[in-house]
Amino acid sequence: MSMPLVSVANFGVTVQGKRLLHDISFVLRAGDVLAVLGANGAGKSTLIAALSAGVTQSRGQIDLDSRPLADWSLLELAERRALNASEPAVPFAMSVSDYVALGRPFASPDNAQVANALQAAHAHQWAERDYATLSTGEQTRVQLARSLYQLGDTPRCLWLLDEPCAHLDLVQKQFVLSLIAQVAKVRQWAVVFSTHDPAEAQQVADHVLLVRAGEALVSAPVAEALSAANLSVCYGVNVARRDGFVAVETQP
Repeated sequence: MSMPLVSVANFGVTVQGKRLLHDISFVLRAGDVLAVLGANGAGKSTLIAALSAGVTQSRGQIDLDSRPLADWSLLELAERRALNASEPAVPFAMSVSDYVALGRPFASPDNAQVANALQAAHAHQWAERDYATLSTGEQTRVQLARSLYQLGDTPRCLWLLDEPCAHLDLVQKQFVLSLIAQVAKVRQWAVVFSTHDPAEAQQVADHVLLVRAGEALVSAPVAEALSAANLSVCYGVNVARRDGFVAVETQP
């Protein structure tokens, strides 16, 4: 079995005396996809930020490739970790291609690789558009391209996505989930994404972390974690399984 790519042990975050996360533990290997589910304010975004080295931990440890995350320099992290978070609008005019090139801000843009990343995210048609003129859902796909460009083909990377399907229609949601699963397996990245929708986790995740009020309720393989009983406790309401609708790929 391969060495863990991400190890989180008894991790907690406290901000201004308020406990946001408490005793979170899990292990991911290259190619694993972890879905983090919980109600609003449960700590999902805080966990994503902590995994990106964006918050100060109060206890416990996060290791990336068997090395404490705190020991990585910002430049080293930029080569091994990408983050797709809810981001403010760009305050000045910028083409989509230039926005994607920001994934490697200290290097000269590689136009061919920028184009490849946009193609992979199905966003190539907007390459010369002003990023600010795109819809929120379209911007989401461009942000995915930026992360793909940032990390390139480097194996054993960590890709973090905070509610990547929040603004997407059925077709684009299906595309993004498929892209996440494909990248994890082909490039051998570990992927952590947050969502409110158990169906998204069921479709592409290998493991699920259910959080409530900053604490882990369940950390288990997807089939074990996503029970009606577990989700009822997680969200504080009675949850029942029902048939739903999803977009499916069709053969031409």
